[in-house]
Amino acid sequence: MTTYHSAKKDIFINVPVEKVWKALTVPSQRNKWETKQCEINLAIGGKIDLDYGWGVTYSGIITEIKENEKLVIEGSDKGLTIWTITPQDGGSLVSIEYTGLWSDDIGIMEMENMMFGTYQFMKNFKSVLEKNIDIRHTFWASWIGVLHRTHPSKSGVEVVKIISHTPADGIIQVGDIIQSLNGQTIHNYDDFETQITQMGPDKEITLDIQRQNHHCTINITTIPYGTKLQH
Repeated sequence: MTTYHSAKKDIFINVPVEKVWKALTVPSQRNKWETKQCEINLAIGGKIDLDYGWGVTYSGIITEIKENEKLVIEGSDKGLTIWTITPQDGGSLVSIEYTGLWSDDIGIMEMENMMFGTYQFMKNFKSVLEKNIDIRHTFWASWIGVLHRTHPSKSGVEVVKIISHTPADGIIQVGDIIQSLNGQTIHNYDDFETQITQMGPDKEITLDIQRQNHHCTINITTIPYGTKLQH
């Protein structure tokens, strides 16, 4: 069984490190790309509270500060969030690393989901700082009710849970391996989640699925993200 102790994403932002640091540590600036509301006491032992606006929040204590370079926050579960900013090619390489413990299919799905969500905000971080354009409205527009993880040995994603009263309920099964969407090969978690969540609701899609020892093709229609079908 594979166990992960850390997970990391990075992105290049074509602005100086000082501008990245300000957008990361000044509440009014952070609200422009990530949070709906936040409070940051930028000091060792200072508290940070992030409110994303749809019932998702995070609270932690700052344990390390290197201005324009590094910010480390410890959560209530003792896991760390480590932001690192490195000058690169006239801009900044921005990295975020989480420490924790993720194992089994559900745990790895949760880790991949967390990293996918983090990277959406990192893309908005880049868009806001480089172009002053907030693209959050394009994220999480639709879904089919499938929770999945990157398959450990094959191209595709393995279904680990189906949300009841969604389009996938009764059609897709736990253990299915989704290998393509509308004819496009699915390589990993981010491939599938990006396409599903950004295409919008009421879109009919075709999935190529390996189910045990055979293949099947399934047509299914997206609905608004987080909603369920009305019966």
